[in-house]
Amino acid sequence: MPEDQWTTHDFKVKMLDWSAARGSRLAYMCRRCGRGFSRFSMLSHGVWAIDSEGRALESAVSNQWLAEVCPGVIRENDDKDRKRLRDMAAQ
Repeated sequence: MPEDQWTTHDFKVKMLDWSAARGSRLAYMCRRCGRGFSRFSMLSHGVWAIDSEGRALESAVSNQWLAEVCPGVIRENDDKDRKRLRDMAAQ
């Protein structure tokens, strides 16, 4: 994830859950655009987009959101993207 895009967001951070192997799973929710991201505190497995409940979104949504700067407002298309949950059975 390019650092420049990440720093354009105004995040509030909360811990979603914890495991001894991975550490805390943190949720980063932008106060301006409403986009959510998650990552583990102990593993470098990257960052992925999440919905308001912390569920992973499709990789295409993650890739798009991570490549863009904060739009500054909630976009109508983002609301549609938040419904595109990653198929956990396919992983």
